[in-house]
Amino acid sequence: MVPSTLPESMRGAHMRYTRSMTHATLLSDLIDLTTALKTDNATDLEQRKQRDRAIGKTLQAQRKHPARQLRGWLERVEIRGWQRRGQAGVQLYHVLGVVLAVAGLSAGWGLAGALLHYTGATPINVFHALGVLVLAQIALLVLWALSMLPVTLPWFAGLRSALGFLHPGRLARWIAGRFPQRGGSALEVVWHGDNLMVTAPAARWLLSFWSQLFSFWFNLGVLAAVFYLIAFSDLAFAWSTTLKLSDADFHGLLRVLSWPWHNLVPAAVPSRELVEASRYYRLDAGPLGGGAKLSGAQLGGWWPFLVAAVVCYGLVPRLLTLLISWQRTRHHLARALPRLPGAPELLARLNSPLVTTAAGGAQERAAVRPVAPEEAGPRSALAPVPCTIVGWSDTLDHRAALGGGLQALGIQPRDWLSAGGGRSTQQDRETVAALCQHAAEGVAVVTKAWEPPLLEFLDFLQALRAQCTRHQPILVLLWGAGDGVSRAQSDTWRQTLRQLKDPDLHLEVLGAAR
Repeated sequence: MVPSTLPESMRGAHMRYTRSMTHATLLSDLIDLTTALKTDNATDLEQRKQRDRAIGKTLQAQRKHPARQLRGWLERVEIRGWQRRGQAGVQLYHVLGVVLAVAGLSAGWGLAGALLHYTGATPINVFHALGVLVLAQIALLVLWALSMLPVTLPWFAGLRSALGFLHPGRLARWIAGRFPQRGGSALEVVWHGDNLMVTAPAARWLLSFWSQLFSFWFNLGVLAAVFYLIAFSDLAFAWSTTLKLSDADFHGLLRVLSWPWHNLVPAAVPSRELVEASRYYRLDAGPLGGGAKLSGAQLGGWWPFLVAAVVCYGLVPRLLTLLISWQRTRHHLARALPRLPGAPELLARLNSPLVTTAAGGAQERAAVRPVAPEEAGPRSALAPVPCTIVGWSDTLDHRAALGGGLQALGIQPRDWLSAGGGRSTQQDRETVAALCQHAAEGVAVVTKAWEPPLLEFLDFLQALRAQCTRHQPILVLLWGAGDGVSRAQSDTWRQTLRQLKDPDLHLEVLGAAR
């Protein structure tokens, strides 16, 4: 028996499920829900139905938000042998984020320090710095955009697979695999296991998030190194290339690159004079080949352009891709929760009007007793469950008598259809097709309790489950007319329906039990 609310001593440990759906909390929820559903498979199905319906009554306000309902279930449920490993996985996730940030900062500082190393013998080649710190970043951004495109053509899939090795995020995944503790194995739930088909988009965007986090801090490291060298040393820049590139052509390229900030920071746009005066050839006498018209201080005027270029083509785009990856990871994590193996069945149990197929003892007798209208007060405070009503074997001839029982169970009829009895097989098929098109949240099949469950009835239920792509609970409602439903009748139906092994098939007594 699981209480619908947690005792005070347990609330502190599980209050994280009630927080906002952030990147980290959703990752924790995914890990916990995966392990909970696997562990819960050992619990008897009837016990799960009763437990989850009891919890579901407290979560009806979130029935239109499956991910939030599942988080509420995680907060309230206790399963024997289940360990909540989500927090350990999230802690490792944060550690990996710090590791990538430090690695990116260090890599950016080291690369910028190497490119801008100046001893006074030879000026710093702007062409090198521009190619590595700006043009290479633009190329990598284009490759990132291509790699994150939805796969529609075979060559896109091959390209994305090949470019995946450029992701620094794979370093984080490799590090996570080196942790044999709970955190490492928990985090691997995202990209390993039976739910990979569901979590693959979230895993892909998580790797992208880690990669963009590394790249963002890489650019911060570059800028930190540039400002440090500018402040504590004198830098002299020039440009040189073996390509047949004239001063005018190079200046035109710089003007194109400087266009995003040319009005905002005019000083960061190299002038034609600076470009012409700072070109050099190493074979000429002296570092500037005797053609230099600018002093060393003036040759240092290239740094505003380099800083603006790194900010415009490195830092800002990486911040945007970081935010995009964060948002998409969060989106796909939330989307994966209700699609995990076992989650649709859990949602069906949470939202079924009643789950009363338990067998044996006083528990069963309580399950099949009638629900009087005055006892339906707590249920009436919840939103009634819209269902399509199927009358089996002419039970819809007594529609007026069925209405009160349906209302007491919290079922709101959306439509009334007929099946079985004197109807042909083709007519039953048409009824199944119509049910698959209905937008109701469940299907309630009303049948006469005194009639035995025939193979025709079981075939109808199986056809309904097989043909409808939308998963929804099916309730079999036993109607006893004026005589009520006996214990023997409910036992016969219960044992027969169990043979279908459908976790979303529920048995109810409509009206009075005797």
